[in-house]
Amino acid sequence: MDLGSFVINPSINVSPYCYSILRIEPYLNCEHGCLYCFGCWYRVKPGDGGEAGLNVIRDFRGLLNFLRKRNLKTMPFRLSTLVDPFQPMEEKHGISKRIMELCLKYEVPLIINTKATLLLREDILNVLTKLSSKGLIIVQVSLSTINAKIASILEPNAPPPMERLDMSEKLSRENVPLIVRLQPFIPGITDYEVEDIVRLAHYAGAKQIIVEALRDEMAKLQIYREIAYEKSVYDNLSLWLHYSPSVEVSSKIVRPSVEWRLKAYTNTKNLCEKHGLEFSTCKEGFYNYHTAKNCCGMHYLEDGKYLLRPTLHEVWTYCERRGSIPGFDDVAASLTDAYLFGDGVRRYPKALGKKVLSHEKILREILYERRDMMRILLPSLSQQI
Repeated sequence: MDLGSFVINPSINVSPYCYSILRIEPYLNCEHGCLYCFGCWYRVKPGDGGEAGLNVIRDFRGLLNFLRKRNLKTMPFRLSTLVDPFQPMEEKHGISKRIMELCLKYEVPLIINTKATLLLREDILNVLTKLSSKGLIIVQVSLSTINAKIASILEPNAPPPMERLDMSEKLSRENVPLIVRLQPFIPGITDYEVEDIVRLAHYAGAKQIIVEALRDEMAKLQIYREIAYEKSVYDNLSLWLHYSPSVEVSSKIVRPSVEWRLKAYTNTKNLCEKHGLEFSTCKEGFYNYHTAKNCCGMHYLEDGKYLLRPTLHEVWTYCERRGSIPGFDDVAASLTDAYLFGDGVRRYPKALGKKVLSHEKILREILYERRDMMRILLPSLSQQI
């Protein structure tokens, strides 16, 4: 049983930010064929993963038994991070539905991120609404555009955007907490359409908008330029930055500059406030722009049924209250028992706990040894560092 596989791999781009580092990957590949998919950089195994998915179910059940016997809470699991859990192969294998059923049985919180509309199938919707009634589910629906022609190029095998919004409305009517992810937020496309997208998300019953900027290979920017409404951002390469702050040499992966993102996100935040939606960014560090209590939307889960982990959000909150950049131990001393860190992690299975602590180690290193990186990782504190 490789329980370490249920934890996202630690990295400077994820570990300092992300609450949802626990994952369940039901399949090895994804049929949507999205142009911007970062998961394709990691998926190396052939096949759709149906057989591997059966092993995932076995191992996940074993982990949940361990937690129940020891009366341990857990951070929410994300279904999934590298594939769409409800892509067409789910109709053949049913792995994601079985994972949902295990979460219902063991009362484990789950975050679903999808572009698919299979959640409306009666048997899946039945499990989903039961999870919702227990405060154990969040559904995040991803959009980058509502233009069907552009979507057919960006996401050739995914359901059209308006079908996803229609599903969102139906799930909201079933009292399922619904969040719209503008992921990736594509320059010249998403920002051009964002007023209509936020308005439609509001009508669909979404509670929160999450934004995460496009990150892709420099060589592919020309493709986005060709389909963008506004092309100027692709003509000025100074508006693009290397994605990883840990890379000392040129990287193939880039994302829009801080200035571009702040301008686009400020507009999006204002539109969210106009329509009564909460707003947050994902792995961006712009916490002073957030109106949502939790960037992932975990506050829509039932209190007391899940744990959090210390992130840069807690660092930012500490600094806002006390006016100084803390060390990790300072942050830890300010946390409630709703957080899992340090020695508390050692109560969990060793392989899982070891990887969780590796995420924590990166945050510790930033706060104690690599504080110069805070200017990049936490732009909202850059003037105080």
